[in-house]
This record gives sequence, C-alpha cells and structure tokens, in this order.
Amino acid sequence: MMLKPGATPEAVTRDLALVNGMPTAVVVDHEVSAPMRIWLLTFDTNVPQAAMLEAVRKHPAVMIAQNDHTIQERIVPNDTQFSQRWHHVDAQDNDIDSDLAWNVTTGGTTANGDAIVVCVVEGFDRAHADVNANSWVNTAEIDNNGIDDDANGYIDDVNGWNPAANNDNTLFTGGHGSSCAGMVGARGNNSAGVAGANWNVKMMPVRVGALTDASVISSYTYPLVQRRWNSTNGAQGAFVVATSSSWGSRRADPDDFPLWCNFYDTLGAAGILSCGATTNSNFNVDVVGDMPTACDSPFMISVTATNSSDERTFSYGATTIDVGAPGESVRTTTSSGGYTTTSGTSFATPLTAGVIALLYSAPCSGLATLAKTDPDGAALAVRQALFSGVEQVGNLPGTIFTGGRINSNNSLQYIITNCASYSPATGVSPKVFLEGAYDSGTGLMRDNWRSASLVPLLEPYTALGFSNVAGGGGETTTAPVLATTGANAIVDWVRVELRSNTAPHAVLATRNALLQRDGDIVAANGTTGVFFNVAPGTYRVAVRHRNHLGVMTGTGTALNATPVTINFTSPATATYGTEAQGDRWLLPRLVDRKYSARWQVDLRGREQRMRPDPYA
Repeated sequence: MMLKPGATPEAVTRDLALVNGMPTAVVVDHEVSAPMRIWLLTFDTNVPQAAMLEAVRKHPAVMIAQNDHTIQERIVPNDTQFSQRWHHVDAQDNDIDSDLAWNVTTGGTTANGDAIVVCVVEGFDRAHADVNANSWVNTAEIDNNGIDDDANGYIDDVNGWNPAANNDNTLFTGGHGSSCAGMVGARGNNSAGVAGANWNVKMMPVRVGALTDASVISSYTYPLVQRRWNSTNGAQGAFVVATSSSWGSRRADPDDFPLWCNFYDTLGAAGILSCGATTNSNFNVDVVGDMPTACDSPFMISVTATNSSDERTFSYGATTIDVGAPGESVRTTTSSGGYTTTSGTSFATPLTAGVIALLYSAPCSGLATLAKTDPDGAALAVRQALFSGVEQVGNLPGTIFTGGRINSNNSLQYIITNCASYSPATGVSPKVFLEGAYDSGTGLMRDNWRSASLVPLLEPYTALGFSNVAGGGGETTTAPVLATTGANAIVDWVRVELRSNTAPHAVLATRNALLQRDGDIVAANGTTGVFFNVAPGTYRVAVRHRNHLGVMTGTGTALNATPVTINFTSPATATYGTEAQGDRWLLPRLVDRKYSARWQVDLRGREQRMRPDPYA
C-alpha cells in the first residue's frame, strides 16, 4: 500500500484489526519503498483477500493498494543452433547493426563525460572477467564500516543492493542474471569472450529476491534513489538511464498492479527508462495481459524476442509490446567465468537496455545537457530515437506497437540528426511568495495544500483554459516530489511565461512549474530550473497563479541555457506596472478573508469577482 503524506502504517493496521467482523491479525511486514511511502502488510489467510484489499483501499490514510503477487523468471532452455553473436553482425542483416554504431561510439560516457549506468534488476556474477570491468561501484560509500556514508538510506552499498538481505554481499543469482549482464555490457575490445551492446558501460546489480510485487518495488527503489545524481549535480548517486528486468507474471491484468505499474512513471520522471521482457509464450498480450510489459507507462519499454531470420519467436501485442530485439540463440556470458548460447525475451530485453545506454553516449552535448536539466524529457527523447530507428521486418509489423526490431545504428543516427532539438535553449529560476500562504514567522509559505494531498500530479492550468505556447502544457510531477518536506516542500503549481521585451502582452513561451515553500520555482521534476524551447534572448518573465495576481519583470532579462534567477521577493527587482509587489514583495493574494470567497481585492482596494483563495 502507498500511504498519504504524513500517514503511518500503524494507523492502518490498528483500524483494520477487524474487517467485516473478522479478526485480521494484520501487521506491518516491512517498508517496501521509503520515498514512495509503500509498505507491505500481512494478515490472517482466513480473511478473504478481496475483502482485505477493499478495506485497505478505502482507508483514509491509503493512496493506492494492491495485492502482492508471485512472479516468474523468464527462462527457456538454451538453443545452440545458431552461431555466436549474430545479433550484432549478421550476413543476412538480421542484426541490430552494432558494428556501424560502434564506428560512432562504443558507449560508457555522455558527450559531456558523465558515466552511464544500467541497472540489471536481478543481480549477476561480478567476478566474471568479461563483466567485472564494467560493473558499477558506489565510490561515495566506504565498504563494511556500518555507516551510510553517502546518506542515501543504504548502508555499505558499494557494489549494488539486495533489498531482502539488506546488504550488497549477496548479489549473484546465477547464470540467468549473468547472461543478461553480458547482453548489456560485456567488455568489448578486450581480446576475450563476447561484447555487449556497449564496450564500456557501468552495470548496477540489484537482486530482486523473492519474485513478488513488494520485492520488485524494493529493488526498483534503489536505482530511483541513486538517480539523485540530478539533484546533486552528479556529486552523489549514479546516472542510471535504464533498468532491465527479465522476469514477470504472464496473463496478469495491469489494473491489479497499480503500485507496480505507477512506479515506471516515477522512475521515468527521474530520467530512467525501464525495459521489461514479455512472456516466453505465443500470447497476444493485448488480450491476455502480462506484467510488467502491459503496464501503460511511456517509460516502460516492452520487449519481445526475434531470431536470426528476423521473425518474432514469442509473445506480441499491438498496443502493449513496443519493440522486438534479437533474443534467440544469442551468445553471452554466464556464471563462473563462462559463456553460453541462450534464448528468450530475457536476453532481448537487456540488449535493448544496452542500446538505450549506447544512445545516451551519442556525440550530442544537447542530449547530455538535457539529461541533467530535464531528465524525463531526455528519457522520452531516447525512447523516441529507439522507436524511430526500428526496422519493419519479419512478422513484427502490425503485431507490436512500433512494428519493428531495434537497430542500434539507426537510432544513434536519429539522435545525431536531431541533436540541436535537445538543447534546452532558455532557462529561468524565478522566486515569488504567495501572500495568502506566507507566514512571516517562518519566512516560508504554509504547507497546507501539500500536507493534505491537494496538490495534483498534473498541472491544472490547461484544464482551466490557459493557453499553452511553445510546447508548454500537460506537465506532471510525481509522488516523491510531493513527498518532500521542509523549505523545498511544494506549495502549488504556478505558470511561468516568457513575454516579448518590447510588447509585454505577447506571450512567447509557457511552462507550468512547481512553487516551493521558500519561494523557489522549479520544474515538474522538483529540482531543476524552468526551461523553454525558445532561442536565447531578452525576455520579460511573468509568474501567474490561478488564484493570485501575477507579477512580471519591469524590464527585459537576457536569458540563455543556464537558468537566470529572477527574485520577485526582492525590492531590487523591477516589476511591471505600479504596486505590483506587496509589502514584503510578494505575489499578492486575490481574496481578502473578510469578503469570504466571493470577491477579489487588490492592493488598491478595487473589487471584482474571482475564484476562492485556497489559502484564506
């Protein structure tokens, strides 16, 4: 279950000691994901599962609840009929053209020098000579000192994480995970063994443990936490761009897994694409369902497998399964330093995750910068490149979403061709206070709305009829962003506009962003400045709120890709018009309390009808 901010699991277990008159013996098993406030409960098996789930879902402290399901690994017997490594280079051109892509980049770092990481959500044999050199290490943590040196919530997590054991000592799970790792990034050009999609990339092992929903979410939480790389400007965490999961639950209805499915949106907001292996069956997943590959998230890349004749060998779905990738009789690493030829969507999926990592290494500084300033935007850009590069081959067209098999070189060339479009051209970091929410005693705005779970995940301005310009509109945030407390807690959504310097009434670009208690306005990811798809130049900057008067700079400000701070709370900032700032240089309240919700009163006492003031 996911709790509302401020709620405790004990409140739920106390209130649900009886359900329909039956003793439940419900207790808290463990915390599954701290940033998402997700907990696992256990209860007496004599209580009907459906009745207990309904009771938990209806509890006022609970946002989302689901059952904890059992999941299966996606393993099929090895098939050795094909030669080694055909998926990279094949005489019949049924491969992903890795050789052509490697002429441009062999992976490892972005154009700006940032180390790229893929999380293998299963664990693998780090001692394998062809894997060890590309294994990720948390250099901010000191091993075996019993201290959380980097303050990420995990103690001694130097080599990855095993949530079940609460350590990094038991990450190896056998040949299956080791074969997956080899598809992502077996060391290339080292005169030994095989090569992954990347010659150089960092692979993070996270053991999934018991195959249940709770274990899955606990495992995904680790790369999510490590992607604080963005909020610390690379000083902490890891630049995780993709996860690879070669397990799941066939014939599963995604509607029964809201916590699990929603977690892909959360990972995506942090900039992480998740690759999932569909079932090794001949099912139409659109009809029969599958987890996680039927989850409706743009950040979940669902993968089926193809053979050396470019034919799909396993499940399909025109709306659920995204791409095909080589996965039958592919050569890769296995445990104990060995190599194997193996088959299944289990291996097509890490190959796809490896290609995603390779795309991030494209010689395109715009994409590398976008990954820092707009991580979810960068993730969606790479997704688009992956999809745009597929080849329409075999029996894929019409049976999966893109209709094609991935092609590493095609997608890389797509990014190079569109590189200029990835650059965040203009950024700004405004600062305002909403007068009705301002507390002069603390110097911060009040936390009423967020703590009551009233700040929506989707920006409200489009639904209210505000016009969007230059790509604005539809911005969404995530539950972890809204869970932030203290000075950086979110007060509400605001609207930021760039206007013409010479004709201030002309709105040239809009973005919906988040206002923090200390007045800082940040993008929907909760960390970066606000970026616009317009050229650098001189603009008026305006901030508007659905229930408060707006404010705009009195003169133009030169803006570029480095966000410029506009402090509307300072008297030194010139604003447009007269008396545009309050006594404390605030964004003024619209509604005076003595007029209830019916009237707007501006600082000069003029009255007009307006919406209620939520802070009155």
